[in-house]
Amino acid sequence: MDYKIKENSKIAAIAALLMKASQMAMVVGKTIYLHNTSREEFLGDTRWLRHEMVHLRQFEKYGLLRFLLLYTWESIRKGYYNNKYEIEARKGETL
Repeated sequence: MDYKIKENSKIAAIAALLMKASQMAMVVGKTIYLHNTSREEFLGDTRWLRHEMVHLRQFEKYGLLRFLLLYTWESIRKGYYNNKYEIEARKGETL
């Protein structure tokens, strides 16, 4: 799978602030945006990497705009933790 990693991302910093998280990795399209973690630390954390890889596949499956809309709607309806795309990503952490 073709993807990029962007360290010291402002978008990931904003997401971390909103989520009250000290570190953040988030996917938009084919890029994993990192905040307060290095590429090496992220890639060394198998569960975290697998989680974000699921999101990369979700973007690939649905396309950028459609997935963003689906993910946002699901989060509004069910909240972040119960969002079916997050549930799928958490399941992917241990496969």
